[in-house]
Amino acid sequence: MNSQNKAIQITENVFKKLKLEPGKSELYYARWIKNEMKREGAEKEAFSIIVASGKRSALVHGHASRKKIDPGDVVMLDFGASYKGYKADLTRTYFLNKPTKLQKKIYELVLKAQKAAIKKIKAGVKCKEVDNAARKAIADSGFGKFFVHTTGHGVGKRIHQPPKISMRNNNILLEGQVITIEPGIYLKKWGIRIEDMVKVTKNGCKVLTRVPK
Repeated sequence: MNSQNKAIQITENVFKKLKLEPGKSELYYARWIKNEMKREGAEKEAFSIIVASGKRSALVHGHASRKKIDPGDVVMLDFGASYKGYKADLTRTYFLNKPTKLQKKIYELVLKAQKAAIKKIKAGVKCKEVDNAARKAIADSGFGKFFVHTTGHGVGKRIHQPPKISMRNNNILLEGQVITIEPGIYLKKWGIRIEDMVKVTKNGCKVLTRVPK
């Protein structure tokens, strides 16, 4: 197992052990995640841990606060381990109660956009084509203005490194590159993002992260 795959495995193990409960703060979970990653063998966290609940889940970078998680909250978790200098980066969004019809619709739309982008990935494809695949899926459903960031980025020894998966990047994907695919929709009262790490191959790609969605 190479160092980046180990960083991914550590991150996945912590995601799988995590149990969200109302009444505990975002900071409580950020500290718990940090400690669990170290227990699993991480050198440190790859970046500042995002735990964003309720309205704060509508923030693109909702770093953990003292806010306590409420029973009906949407909770966004974005974190990754660093192992021998290599980083992991993974986002999941959870519902503490049964999601509303709109929440379910948006979640399924974000997942559809992610799948569309992943389907587009292979060596030789322009980065902007991957971004456009995700962006089109969301725009076609009328929520384009709520997808406010790029679709992804490279990740290796740096958490954000080339290539940028953006609408203006004409550079092509290269075999062996590891990138994230992380479309999101951010409404007034909550937001949803799903992020996975993907390795570019000659004829397609391999999704490296396997935490349930």
